Amino acid sequence: MIPPLHHAATPAAAREAKRLAEFRELRARGALCTTVTEQMAMDAAEGFLEAAQATGEYLADAVTLLAEIGTLEEPCLSEPGQRATFPLLVEQLSDSFDPQACHLYDRAFAQMIFICRALPAGRELDAGLRRFGLQTESDFLARKERLRRRGPWRDTAAQRDVRKVLVLSRVTLGADVAVTSVVLQKAQALFLAAERVLLGPSKLHELFGGDASLHIRGIAYPPGGTLLERLLSWQDVLAAVEEETRGLQLQEYVLLDPDSRLLQLGMLPALAEESSYFFFESRRYGATSERSISELTLDWLNETLGGEDRFLPHVWLREQDAVMGDRMCRKLRASGAQPVIAVSLGVGGNESKRLQDRFEERLLLGLLQAGCTVLLDKGTGEGELARANRRATAVQKRGWPVEHADATSVLALLARNDALDCRLLTWQGEIGAWSGLIAASDQFIGYDSAGQHIAAALGVPTIDIFTRSAAPLFRQRWHPTGPGVAHIVVEEGGKEAAANEVLERVMQAHRENRSERGRA
Repeated sequence: MIPPLHHAATPAAAREAKRLAEFRELRARGALCTTVTEQMAMDAAEGFLEAAQATGEYLADAVTLLAEIGTLEEPCLSEPGQRATFPLLVEQLSDSFDPQACHLYDRAFAQMIFICRALPAGRELDAGLRRFGLQTESDFLARKERLRRRGPWRDTAAQRDVRKVLVLSRVTLGADVAVTSVVLQKAQALFLAAERVLLGPSKLHELFGGDASLHIRGIAYPPGGTLLERLLSWQDVLAAVEEETRGLQLQEYVLLDPDSRLLQLGMLPALAEESSYFFFESRRYGATSERSISELTLDWLNETLGGEDRFLPHVWLREQDAVMGDRMCRKLRASGAQPVIAVSLGVGGNESKRLQDRFEERLLLGLLQAGCTVLLDKGTGEGELARANRRATAVQKRGWPVEHADATSVLALLARNDALDCRLLTWQGEIGAWSGLIAASDQFIGYDSAGQHIAAALGVPTIDIFTRSAAPLFRQRWHPTGPGVAHIVVEEGGKEAAANEVLERVMQAHRENRSERGRA
Protein backbone atom coordinates (compact mmCIF):
# COMPACT_ATOMS: atom_id res chain seq x y z
CA MET A 1 0.00 0.00 0.00
CA ILE A 2 1.39 3.41 -0.98
CA PRO A 3 1.11 5.92 1.90
CA PRO A 4 -0.46 9.34 1.32
CA LEU A 5 1.90 12.00 0.02
CA HIS A 6 1.07 14.66 2.60
CA HIS A 7 0.52 14.70 6.35
CA ALA A 8 -1.81 16.99 8.26
CA ALA A 9 -0.33 20.32 9.39
CA THR A 10 2.17 20.17 12.27
CA PRO A 11 4.48 22.89 13.68
CA ALA A 12 7.31 21.60 11.47
CA ALA A 13 5.06 21.51 8.40
CA ALA A 14 3.78 25.02 9.16
CA ARG A 15 7.37 26.26 9.41
CA GLU A 16 8.27 24.80 6.00
CA ALA A 17 5.07 26.17 4.44
CA LYS A 18 5.97 29.63 5.72
CA ARG A 19 9.52 29.32 4.39
CA LEU A 20 8.27 28.21 0.96
CA ALA A 21 5.81 31.12 0.80
CA GLU A 22 8.60 33.55 1.73
CA PHE A 23 10.84 32.15 -1.01
CA ARG A 24 8.12 32.46 -3.62
CA GLU A 25 7.40 36.03 -2.59
CA LEU A 26 11.09 36.98 -2.88
CA ARG A 27 11.34 35.21 -6.24
CA ALA A 28 8.30 37.10 -7.55
CA ARG A 29 9.89 40.42 -6.55
CA GLY A 30 13.27 39.50 -8.04
CA ALA A 31 14.78 39.91 -4.57
CA LEU A 32 16.65 36.57 -4.27
CA CYS A 33 20.39 36.45 -3.67
CA THR A 34 22.87 33.64 -3.13
CA THR A 35 22.94 34.19 0.64
CA VAL A 36 19.17 33.78 0.83
CA THR A 37 18.92 30.67 -1.37
CA GLU A 38 21.84 29.05 0.42
CA GLN A 39 20.32 29.58 3.86
CA MET A 40 16.85 28.51 2.76
CA ALA A 41 18.12 25.38 0.99
CA MET A 42 20.23 24.26 3.96
CA ASP A 43 17.40 24.95 6.40
CA ALA A 44 14.95 22.98 4.24
CA ALA A 45 17.25 19.95 3.91
CA GLU A 46 18.19 19.93 7.60
CA GLY A 47 14.58 20.47 8.66
CA PHE A 48 13.43 17.58 6.48
CA LEU A 49 16.05 15.21 7.90
CA GLU A 50 15.45 16.27 11.51
CA ALA A 51 11.68 15.77 11.25
CA ALA A 52 12.07 12.41 9.52
CA GLN A 53 14.49 11.16 12.15
CA ALA A 54 12.57 12.51 15.14
CA THR A 55 8.99 11.62 14.24
CA GLY A 56 8.98 10.08 10.75
CA GLU A 57 7.12 13.13 9.44
CA TYR A 58 7.43 13.85 5.72
CA LEU A 59 7.81 17.60 5.06
CA ALA A 60 6.56 17.97 1.49
CA ASP A 61 7.04 21.74 1.44
CA ALA A 62 10.72 21.36 2.33
CA VAL A 63 11.19 19.10 -0.71
CA THR A 64 9.28 21.56 -2.91
CA LEU A 65 11.49 24.39 -1.72
CA LEU A 66 14.67 22.43 -2.49
CA ALA A 67 13.39 21.60 -5.99
CA GLU A 68 12.33 25.17 -6.71
CA ILE A 69 15.67 26.58 -5.56
CA GLY A 70 17.56 23.91 -7.48
CA THR A 71 15.75 24.72 -10.73
CA LEU A 72 16.22 28.50 -10.67
CA GLU A 73 17.61 29.73 -13.97
CA GLU A 74 20.51 31.71 -12.46
CA PRO A 75 23.32 29.23 -11.58
CA CYS A 76 24.56 31.29 -8.66
CA LEU A 77 21.10 31.11 -7.08
CA SER A 78 20.35 27.45 -7.91
CA GLU A 79 23.73 25.97 -6.94
CA PRO A 80 22.99 26.01 -3.18
CA GLY A 81 19.87 23.98 -3.94
CA GLN A 82 21.97 21.35 -5.70
CA ARG A 83 24.35 21.07 -2.75
CA ALA A 84 21.56 20.82 -0.21
CA THR A 85 19.68 18.26 -2.31
CA PHE A 86 22.45 15.86 -3.32
CA PRO A 87 25.42 15.90 -0.92
CA LEU A 88 23.12 16.57 2.03
CA LEU A 89 19.58 15.24 1.64
CA VAL A 90 19.99 12.49 -0.96
CA GLU A 91 23.31 11.11 0.31
CA GLN A 92 22.20 11.03 3.93
CA LEU A 93 19.04 9.15 3.03
CA SER A 94 20.67 6.71 0.64
CA ASP A 95 23.90 6.17 2.61
CA SER A 96 22.04 5.22 5.79
CA PHE A 97 21.07 1.80 4.36
CA ASP A 98 17.88 2.11 6.38
CA PRO A 99 14.61 0.88 4.81
CA GLN A 100 12.65 3.85 6.15
CA ALA A 101 15.23 6.28 4.73
CA CYS A 102 14.93 4.49 1.37
CA HIS A 103 11.20 5.08 1.48
CA LEU A 104 11.73 8.77 2.26
CA TYR A 105 14.17 9.04 -0.63
CA ASP A 106 11.60 7.52 -3.00
CA ARG A 107 8.90 9.94 -1.91
CA ALA A 108 11.18 12.97 -2.05
CA PHE A 109 12.59 12.13 -5.46
CA ALA A 110 9.17 11.32 -6.91
CA GLN A 111 8.06 14.75 -5.76
CA MET A 112 11.13 16.44 -7.26
CA ILE A 113 10.60 14.69 -10.59
CA PHE A 114 6.98 15.83 -10.59
CA ILE A 115 8.08 19.46 -10.03
CA CYS A 116 10.80 19.33 -12.71
CA ARG A 117 8.53 17.84 -15.39
CA ALA A 118 6.13 20.79 -14.99
CA LEU A 119 8.84 23.33 -15.89
CA PRO A 120 9.07 24.69 -19.46
CA ALA A 121 12.56 23.12 -19.65
CA GLY A 122 11.12 19.81 -18.45
CA ARG A 123 8.78 19.15 -21.37
CA GLU A 124 11.04 16.47 -22.83
CA LEU A 125 11.24 14.79 -19.43
CA ASP A 126 7.45 14.93 -19.07
CA ALA A 127 6.89 13.45 -22.53
CA GLY A 128 9.25 10.57 -21.77
CA LEU A 129 7.56 9.79 -18.48
CA ARG A 130 4.11 9.81 -20.09
CA ARG A 131 5.33 7.14 -22.54
CA PHE A 132 5.74 4.86 -19.51
CA GLY A 133 2.39 5.83 -17.99
CA LEU A 134 4.01 7.71 -15.10
CA GLN A 135 1.81 10.73 -14.48
CA THR A 136 1.56 11.14 -10.70
CA GLU A 137 3.92 10.82 -7.75
CA SER A 138 1.97 7.75 -6.67
CA ASP A 139 2.69 6.13 -10.06
CA PHE A 140 6.43 6.28 -9.33
CA LEU A 141 6.00 4.82 -5.87
CA ALA A 142 3.71 2.04 -7.09
CA ARG A 143 6.21 1.08 -9.78
CA LYS A 144 9.07 0.99 -7.24
CA GLU A 145 6.96 -1.24 -5.00
CA ARG A 146 6.37 -3.67 -7.89
CA LEU A 147 10.11 -3.87 -8.54
CA ARG A 148 10.78 -4.48 -4.87
CA ARG A 149 8.28 -7.35 -4.66
CA ARG A 150 9.44 -9.13 -7.79
CA GLY A 151 10.23 -12.79 -7.30
CA PRO A 152 13.27 -14.71 -8.57
CA TRP A 153 13.80 -15.72 -12.20
CA ARG A 154 15.40 -19.15 -12.35
CA ASP A 155 14.02 -20.56 -15.58
CA THR A 156 17.24 -21.95 -17.03
CA ALA A 157 15.66 -22.66 -20.42
CA ALA A 158 14.52 -19.04 -20.71
CA GLN A 159 17.92 -17.80 -19.53
CA ARG A 160 19.57 -19.71 -22.40
CA ASP A 161 17.51 -17.64 -24.88
CA VAL A 162 19.10 -14.39 -23.75
CA ARG A 163 21.34 -12.89 -26.42
CA LYS A 164 22.16 -9.55 -24.82
CA VAL A 165 22.60 -8.44 -21.21
CA LEU A 166 22.52 -4.70 -20.50
CA VAL A 167 24.16 -3.67 -17.22
CA LEU A 168 23.84 -0.15 -15.84
CA SER A 169 26.82 1.55 -14.24
CA ARG A 170 26.63 2.82 -10.67
CA VAL A 171 28.32 5.99 -12.08
CA THR A 172 30.89 6.32 -9.27
CA LEU A 173 34.02 4.28 -9.97
CA GLY A 174 34.36 2.74 -6.51
CA ALA A 175 30.79 1.44 -6.61
CA ASP A 176 31.31 0.12 -10.12
CA VAL A 177 34.23 -1.96 -8.86
CA ALA A 178 32.49 -3.08 -5.66
CA VAL A 179 29.08 -3.76 -7.21
CA THR A 180 28.94 -3.59 -11.00
CA SER A 181 31.98 -5.82 -11.56
CA VAL A 182 30.22 -8.58 -9.59
CA VAL A 183 27.10 -8.18 -11.75
CA LEU A 184 29.22 -8.41 -14.90
CA GLN A 185 30.83 -11.66 -13.76
CA LYS A 186 27.47 -13.20 -12.89
CA ALA A 187 26.08 -12.19 -16.29
CA GLN A 188 29.02 -13.79 -18.06
CA ALA A 189 28.69 -17.04 -16.10
CA LEU A 190 24.90 -17.29 -16.45
CA PHE A 191 24.11 -16.01 -19.94
CA LEU A 192 26.75 -17.95 -21.85
CA ALA A 193 25.62 -16.99 -25.35
CA ALA A 194 24.86 -13.32 -24.59
CA GLU A 195 26.76 -10.16 -25.38
CA ARG A 196 27.31 -8.01 -22.30
CA VAL A 197 26.88 -4.25 -22.68
CA LEU A 198 27.85 -1.91 -19.85
CA LEU A 199 26.14 1.47 -19.98
CA GLY A 200 27.92 4.24 -18.11
CA PRO A 201 30.63 6.94 -18.05
CA SER A 202 33.51 6.66 -20.51
CA LYS A 203 35.97 6.30 -17.60
CA LEU A 204 34.77 2.72 -17.25
CA HIS A 205 37.13 1.86 -20.12
CA GLU A 206 40.00 2.57 -17.72
CA LEU A 207 38.84 0.01 -15.14
CA PHE A 208 37.11 -2.61 -17.28
CA GLY A 209 38.65 -2.03 -20.72
CA GLY A 210 40.96 -5.02 -20.38
CA ASP A 211 37.99 -7.37 -20.86
CA ALA A 212 37.72 -7.74 -24.63
CA SER A 213 34.39 -9.55 -24.34
CA LEU A 214 32.70 -6.56 -22.68
CA HIS A 215 31.16 -3.77 -24.75
CA ILE A 216 31.24 -0.46 -22.88
CA ARG A 217 28.79 2.09 -24.21
CA GLY A 218 29.35 5.63 -22.99
CA ILE A 219 26.49 7.39 -21.22
CA ALA A 220 27.28 10.85 -19.88
CA TYR A 221 25.95 11.62 -16.43
CA PRO A 222 26.52 15.10 -14.92
CA PRO A 223 27.40 14.38 -11.25
CA GLY A 224 27.78 18.09 -10.66
CA GLY A 225 24.83 19.07 -12.84
CA THR A 226 21.55 20.62 -11.89
CA LEU A 227 18.63 18.50 -10.78
CA LEU A 228 16.97 18.90 -14.17
CA GLU A 229 20.21 18.09 -16.05
CA ARG A 230 20.59 14.88 -14.08
CA LEU A 231 17.01 13.89 -14.84
CA LEU A 232 17.29 14.76 -18.54
CA SER A 233 20.37 12.51 -18.89
CA TRP A 234 17.85 9.67 -18.50
CA GLN A 235 16.88 10.32 -22.14
CA ASP A 236 20.36 9.15 -23.21
CA VAL A 237 19.85 5.91 -21.29
CA LEU A 238 16.51 5.32 -23.01
CA ALA A 239 18.03 5.96 -26.44
CA ALA A 240 20.92 3.56 -25.76
CA VAL A 241 18.64 0.81 -24.43
CA GLU A 242 16.30 1.19 -27.39
CA GLU A 243 19.16 0.94 -29.87
CA GLU A 244 20.83 -2.01 -28.12
CA THR A 245 17.58 -4.01 -28.02
CA ARG A 246 16.39 -3.14 -31.52
CA GLY A 247 15.62 -6.29 -33.51
CA LEU A 248 15.59 -8.51 -30.41
CA GLN A 249 12.57 -10.30 -29.06
CA LEU A 250 11.56 -9.58 -25.47
CA GLN A 251 12.91 -12.91 -24.24
CA GLU A 252 16.28 -12.26 -25.88
CA TYR A 253 17.51 -9.47 -23.60
CA VAL A 254 17.62 -8.50 -19.95
CA LEU A 255 18.59 -5.31 -18.15
CA LEU A 256 20.36 -5.55 -14.79
CA ASP A 257 20.18 -2.39 -12.67
CA PRO A 258 22.45 -2.47 -9.58
CA ASP A 259 20.82 0.66 -8.07
CA SER A 260 22.21 2.96 -10.74
CA ARG A 261 22.22 6.73 -10.46
CA LEU A 262 21.47 6.73 -14.22
CA LEU A 263 17.90 5.77 -13.27
CA GLN A 264 18.00 7.66 -9.96
CA LEU A 265 18.05 4.51 -7.82
CA GLY A 266 15.19 2.80 -9.59
CA MET A 267 12.89 5.83 -9.81
CA LEU A 268 13.07 6.15 -13.61
CA PRO A 269 12.18 3.34 -16.06
CA ALA A 270 14.30 2.02 -18.89
CA LEU A 271 12.06 -0.71 -20.31
CA ALA A 272 8.33 -0.60 -20.94
CA GLU A 273 8.14 -4.35 -20.30
CA GLU A 274 9.30 -4.88 -16.71
CA SER A 275 9.70 -8.65 -17.08
CA SER A 276 13.14 -8.10 -18.64
CA TYR A 277 14.25 -5.64 -15.95
CA PHE A 278 15.93 -6.69 -12.69
CA PHE A 279 16.53 -4.12 -9.99
CA PHE A 280 18.88 -4.56 -7.03
CA GLU A 281 17.88 -2.10 -4.32
CA SER A 282 21.26 -2.14 -2.63
CA ARG A 283 20.33 0.36 0.07
CA ARG A 284 17.47 -1.78 1.40
CA TYR A 285 18.52 -5.37 0.60
CA GLY A 286 19.89 -7.32 3.56
CA ALA A 287 18.98 -4.52 5.96
CA THR A 288 19.87 -6.55 9.06
CA SER A 289 23.06 -8.03 7.58
CA GLU A 290 26.61 -6.90 8.32
CA ARG A 291 27.87 -8.08 4.94
CA SER A 292 29.62 -5.75 2.50
CA ILE A 293 27.76 -4.34 -0.47
CA SER A 294 29.81 -6.60 -2.76
CA GLU A 295 28.71 -9.68 -0.83
CA LEU A 296 25.09 -8.53 -0.79
CA THR A 297 25.19 -7.95 -4.54
CA LEU A 298 26.23 -11.55 -5.07
CA ASP A 299 23.59 -12.78 -2.61
CA TRP A 300 20.89 -10.93 -4.57
CA LEU A 301 22.16 -12.22 -7.93
CA ASN A 302 22.18 -15.82 -6.76
CA GLU A 303 18.80 -15.44 -5.08
CA THR A 304 17.21 -13.79 -8.11
CA LEU A 305 18.87 -15.62 -11.01
CA GLY A 306 19.87 -18.88 -9.37
CA GLY A 307 23.19 -20.57 -8.73
CA GLU A 308 25.74 -20.48 -5.95
CA ASP A 309 28.46 -18.47 -7.68
CA ARG A 310 31.26 -16.93 -5.65
CA PHE A 311 32.65 -13.84 -7.32
CA LEU A 312 34.81 -11.11 -5.83
CA PRO A 313 35.01 -7.55 -7.16
CA HIS A 314 37.33 -7.34 -10.14
CA VAL A 315 39.19 -4.79 -12.25
CA TRP A 316 40.11 -5.57 -15.85
CA LEU A 317 43.06 -3.25 -16.49
CA ARG A 318 44.02 -2.18 -19.97
CA GLU A 319 47.37 -3.60 -21.00
CA GLN A 320 49.06 -0.20 -21.32
CA ASP A 321 48.06 0.75 -17.77
CA ALA A 322 49.22 -2.53 -16.26
CA VAL A 323 52.53 -2.34 -18.15
CA MET A 324 53.17 1.28 -17.17
CA GLY A 325 52.50 0.58 -13.49
CA ASP A 326 54.73 -2.49 -13.50
CA ARG A 327 57.58 -0.69 -15.26
CA MET A 328 57.44 2.28 -12.92
CA CYS A 329 57.44 0.17 -9.77
CA ARG A 330 60.24 -2.04 -11.09
CA LYS A 331 62.28 1.09 -11.81
CA LEU A 332 61.70 2.35 -8.28
CA ARG A 333 62.60 -1.00 -6.77
CA ALA A 334 65.78 -1.08 -8.84
CA SER A 335 66.76 2.09 -6.96
CA GLY A 336 66.27 0.32 -3.64
CA ALA A 337 62.61 1.18 -2.98
CA GLN A 338 61.16 -1.42 -0.63
CA PRO A 339 58.23 -1.48 -0.22
CA VAL A 340 56.25 0.71 -2.61
CA ILE A 341 53.08 2.12 -1.04
CA ALA A 342 50.28 3.69 -3.08
CA VAL A 343 48.52 6.48 -1.15
CA SER A 344 45.36 8.35 -2.12
CA LEU A 345 44.14 11.22 0.05
CA GLY A 346 41.37 12.30 -2.31
CA VAL A 347 37.76 12.33 -1.14
CA GLY A 348 35.86 13.37 -4.28
CA GLY A 349 35.04 16.78 -2.85
CA ASN A 350 33.48 15.39 0.35
CA GLU A 351 35.61 17.04 3.03
CA SER A 352 33.89 15.10 5.82
CA LYS A 353 35.76 12.00 4.62
CA ARG A 354 39.24 13.37 5.38
CA LEU A 355 41.26 14.10 8.50
CA GLN A 356 43.40 17.13 9.31
CA ASP A 357 46.23 18.37 7.10
CA ARG A 358 48.64 17.52 9.90
CA PHE A 359 47.54 13.87 9.86
CA GLU A 360 48.18 13.55 6.11
CA GLU A 361 51.64 15.10 6.37
CA ARG A 362 52.60 12.90 9.31
CA LEU A 363 51.29 9.79 7.49
CA LEU A 364 53.55 10.42 4.49
CA LEU A 365 56.57 11.20 6.67
CA GLY A 366 55.90 8.13 8.82
CA LEU A 367 55.91 5.87 5.76
CA LEU A 368 59.09 7.44 4.43
CA GLN A 369 60.83 7.10 7.80
CA ALA A 370 59.76 3.43 7.83
CA GLY A 371 61.77 2.92 4.64
CA CYS A 372 58.90 3.03 2.14
CA THR A 373 58.71 4.71 -1.22
CA VAL A 374 55.35 6.41 -1.64
CA LEU A 375 53.22 6.86 -4.76
CA LEU A 376 50.85 9.75 -4.03
CA ASP A 377 47.78 10.30 -6.20
CA LYS A 378 46.94 14.00 -6.61
CA GLY A 379 43.22 13.32 -6.80
CA THR A 380 40.68 15.33 -8.76
CA GLY A 381 39.82 19.01 -8.70
CA GLU A 382 41.91 22.05 -7.92
CA GLY A 383 41.53 21.67 -4.15
CA GLU A 384 42.90 18.13 -4.03
CA LEU A 385 45.69 19.00 -6.48
CA ALA A 386 46.79 21.96 -4.36
CA ARG A 387 46.67 19.88 -1.19
CA ALA A 388 48.77 17.08 -2.73
CA ASN A 389 51.32 19.63 -3.95
CA ARG A 390 51.58 21.05 -0.42
CA ARG A 391 52.19 17.56 0.95
CA ALA A 392 54.94 16.96 -1.62
CA THR A 393 56.57 20.31 -0.83
CA ALA A 394 56.54 19.55 2.91
CA VAL A 395 58.19 16.18 2.26
CA GLN A 396 60.82 17.74 0.01
CA LYS A 397 61.65 20.38 2.64
CA ARG A 398 62.42 17.53 5.05
CA GLY A 399 65.09 16.33 2.64
CA TRP A 400 63.27 13.49 0.89
CA PRO A 401 63.73 13.37 -2.91
CA VAL A 402 60.47 13.95 -4.81
CA GLU A 403 59.47 13.41 -8.45
CA HIS A 404 56.23 14.36 -10.20
CA ALA A 405 54.64 12.27 -12.95
CA ASP A 406 51.66 12.68 -15.22
CA ALA A 407 50.46 11.15 -18.48
CA THR A 408 53.10 13.10 -20.44
CA SER A 409 56.15 13.07 -18.17
CA VAL A 410 55.86 9.42 -17.13
CA LEU A 411 57.27 8.30 -20.47
CA ALA A 412 60.38 10.42 -19.96
CA LEU A 413 60.82 9.08 -16.43
CA LEU A 414 60.58 5.50 -17.66
CA ALA A 415 63.01 6.18 -20.50
CA ARG A 416 65.74 7.49 -18.21
CA ASN A 417 68.80 5.23 -18.06
CA ASP A 418 69.76 6.31 -14.57
CA ALA A 419 68.03 5.10 -11.44
CA LEU A 420 64.87 6.91 -10.41
CA ASP A 421 66.16 8.23 -7.11
CA CYS A 422 63.03 9.43 -5.36
CA ARG A 423 61.12 8.46 -2.25
CA LEU A 424 57.88 10.24 -3.11
CA LEU A 425 56.46 10.04 -6.61
CA THR A 426 53.26 12.00 -7.21
CA TRP A 427 50.80 11.00 -9.92
CA GLN A 428 48.35 13.24 -11.75
CA GLY A 429 46.34 11.58 -14.47
CA GLU A 430 43.76 9.00 -15.44
CA ILE A 431 42.31 6.50 -13.00
CA GLY A 432 43.38 3.64 -15.29
CA ALA A 433 47.06 4.51 -15.07
CA TRP A 434 46.76 5.08 -11.32
CA SER A 435 45.13 1.64 -11.04
CA GLY A 436 48.13 0.20 -12.88
CA LEU A 437 50.41 1.77 -10.28
CA ILE A 438 48.24 0.42 -7.45
CA ALA A 439 48.36 -3.07 -8.98
CA ALA A 440 52.18 -3.03 -8.96
CA SER A 441 52.44 -1.63 -5.41
CA ASP A 442 52.95 -3.56 -2.20
CA GLN A 443 50.17 -1.80 -0.27
CA PHE A 444 47.44 0.80 -0.65
CA ILE A 445 46.41 3.38 1.96
CA GLY A 446 43.58 5.87 1.53
CA TYR A 447 40.34 7.40 2.68
CA ASP A 448 36.98 5.89 1.79
CA SER A 449 36.91 6.44 -1.98
CA ALA A 450 37.41 4.54 -5.23
CA GLY A 451 41.05 3.65 -4.55
CA GLN A 452 40.46 1.12 -1.78
CA HIS A 453 37.93 -0.82 -3.86
CA ILE A 454 40.33 -0.89 -6.80
CA ALA A 455 43.20 -2.04 -4.59
CA ALA A 456 41.16 -4.75 -2.86
CA ALA A 457 39.88 -6.04 -6.21
CA LEU A 458 43.47 -6.21 -7.48
CA GLY A 459 44.53 -8.22 -4.43
CA VAL A 460 46.72 -5.44 -3.01
CA PRO A 461 46.75 -5.25 0.83
CA THR A 462 44.53 -2.30 1.66
CA ILE A 463 44.21 0.10 4.60
CA ASP A 464 40.92 1.98 4.43
CA ILE A 465 40.45 5.09 6.61
CA PHE A 466 36.95 6.17 7.67
CA THR A 467 36.27 9.38 9.56
CA ARG A 468 33.67 9.66 12.31
CA SER A 469 31.17 10.99 9.74
CA ALA A 470 30.69 7.44 8.42
CA ALA A 471 28.03 5.50 10.33
CA PRO A 472 28.87 1.91 11.41
CA LEU A 473 26.50 0.33 8.88
CA PHE A 474 27.93 2.50 6.09
CA ARG A 475 31.42 1.26 6.96
CA GLN A 476 30.24 -2.34 6.92
CA ARG A 477 28.58 -1.93 3.56
CA TRP A 478 31.54 -0.19 1.91
CA HIS A 479 34.19 -2.40 3.49
CA PRO A 480 36.52 -3.15 0.54
CA THR A 481 36.11 -6.73 -0.62
CA GLY A 482 38.65 -8.65 -2.65
CA PRO A 483 41.32 -11.36 -2.61
CA GLY A 484 43.71 -9.24 -0.53
CA VAL A 485 43.81 -8.28 3.14
CA ALA A 486 41.80 -5.18 4.10
CA HIS A 487 42.28 -3.25 7.33
CA ILE A 488 39.63 -0.75 8.40
CA VAL A 489 40.74 2.20 10.54
CA VAL A 490 38.03 4.42 12.02
CA GLU A 491 38.39 7.89 13.53
CA GLU A 492 37.06 8.05 17.09
CA GLY A 493 37.30 10.38 20.08
CA GLY A 494 38.41 14.03 20.10
CA LYS A 495 39.76 15.57 16.93
CA GLU A 496 43.49 15.87 17.71
CA ALA A 497 43.62 12.70 19.78
CA ALA A 498 41.64 10.86 17.10
CA ALA A 499 44.08 11.85 14.36
CA ASN A 500 47.00 10.59 16.45
CA GLU A 501 45.15 7.35 17.18
CA VAL A 502 44.28 6.83 13.51
CA LEU A 503 47.91 7.42 12.49
CA GLU A 504 49.14 4.90 15.04
CA ARG A 505 46.65 2.26 13.90
CA VAL A 506 47.38 2.90 10.20
CA MET A 507 51.09 2.43 10.79
CA GLN A 508 50.42 -0.74 12.82
CA ALA A 509 48.29 -2.13 9.97
CA HIS A 510 51.06 -1.17 7.57
CA ARG A 511 53.61 -3.11 9.62
CA GLU A 512 51.29 -6.13 9.77
CA ASN A 513 50.88 -6.06 5.99
CA ARG A 514 54.65 -5.95 5.54
CA SER A 515 55.09 -8.83 7.95
CA GLU A 516 52.42 -10.92 6.20
CA ARG A 517 53.95 -10.24 2.78
CA GLY A 518 57.39 -11.14 4.10
CA ARG A 519 56.08 -14.55 5.19
CA ALA A 520 54.23 -15.17 1.91
